[in-house]
Amino acid sequence: MRTEEKILKEFWRLLEERPRRGDAPVDFPACCRRLHVVPGVLDEILIRETGLCGEEIILIW
Repeated sequence: MRTEEKILKEFWRLLEERPRRGDAPVDFPACCRRLHVVPGVLDEILIRETGLCGEEIILIW
């Protein structure tokens, strides 16, 4: 089972790769599917760690 820390690292890596990869997801639900995590779970982790939900992070990234 992946830890929250690993999920967060994978999420940030995915966002970093997004501009370089044509097939990278551009919205939060697509990121969650790619990471195999439920959007609500990732949102909780992101809000706790950053104060922003996943949609907000995607919009400002």
